[in-house]
Amino acid sequence: MNARRMFMVLLVLTTVFLITGCTQSTAPVKAAQQAALTPDTVGVATSPLGNILVDAQGKTLYYFASDIPASGASACSGSCSGIWPVFYSDKITVSPPLMVSDFSSFVRADGSNQTAYRGWPLYYYQGDTKPGDVSGEDVKKVWFVVRPDETVMIAQRGMLGLFLTDRMGNTLYYFAKDTPGTSACTGACLAKWPAFSAGSISTPPVLDPENFSSLARSDGINQTAFMGRPLYYFANDTKPGDTNGEGFNNVWHVANITGTVAIAPTPVPTTVIPTSVTPAQSPISYGGGY
Repeated sequence: MNARRMFMVLLVLTTVFLITGCTQSTAPVKAAQQAALTPDTVGVATSPLGNILVDAQGKTLYYFASDIPASGASACSGSCSGIWPVFYSDKITVSPPLMVSDFSSFVRADGSNQTAYRGWPLYYYQGDTKPGDVSGEDVKKVWFVVRPDETVMIAQRGMLGLFLTDRMGNTLYYFAKDTPGTSACTGACLAKWPAFSAGSISTPPVLDPENFSSLARSDGINQTAFMGRPLYYFANDTKPGDTNGEGFNNVWHVANITGTVAIAPTPVPTTVIPTSVTPAQSPISYGGGY
């Protein structure tokens, strides 16, 4: 009798163990299968470079400084697109903090489709072999991982080199008459050259966040500065990629990433010997440079 009871106890325990073990082993599989059926097409992942944009498989997405955001075109073609394959999804699904409205798509010159984030075309890097790789960062000084919280970005245009933009690709400028930490652009000048204010600073790692600061202007407007130089927009730039303010009056220049700017030339008045001099003669005016 004791032997039979022991047999029954062992049988019950064995059955419970098998049922429990089966449940524990299949639950994660079912959860993984469910996750695989409904992944976001774009997500945010942590990396050594901070939070970055990745695809559904966790592969890093990049932007190209030579692209013009929202232009409906890519500056990377031919052999370039072999190294930097385009990212495209016909249906974008995301979770907070990402927003579907920040994504768009366009048809490339070769007829293929490409997805853009805030107007910037998105790419993979051939050198990344597994999820989490970020080996494309800062390649040739013009390729960067995409950070969803980025407030200052880098653009590249021919002879202008590398310069700062806001996150949508709108060009930022320096005023040669400014002194470190102080803006000389007020009144009518500020209407033509609105102050840029980023709030929090997030930039490509090649830019040191410590080089950015916030200055409180005398008019109460907060303005972001880079290496002590206040940053501005130009009212005549109407879309991302415009650089119409470059060289304006020889005192306005795109905000290059070195923080340097050409010294404004000092006007030299032309000596005129009047045939007659009257007390009411008007003084010479050279304007405000804006």
